[in-house]
Amino acid sequence: MMKAMELARFTVDPQDVEAMLAARPAMVTALRERFSGFESLRLVRLDERTWLDVVIWASRAQADEAAATVGDMPECRAAFAYIKEVVSMEHAEVVFAGDRAA
Repeated sequence: MMKAMELARFTVDPQDVEAMLAARPAMVTALRERFSGFESLRLVRLDERTWLDVVIWASRAQADEAAATVGDMPECRAAFAYIKEVVSMEHAEVVFAGDRAA
């Protein structure tokens, strides 16, 4: 079974960055507890306002299931509250990885 990668590009106002970052650990804990296919999340800052979540899931089906329900989770809603705009959201299959996590 191929792993899946979720790429979510979004913007956050600079004055909300600290609060957004503070909400992230609870969100990750909730994702781990609710979804057995959740493997990792990396938050990448692209510029002062633009961020990218890179999430690895055990499979595309698990990524799709999570995408359909994370908005119902209070910890995720709390972290997402600081997002000003979702620029893009994509899911893809990982076909090659040069690390041990793949």
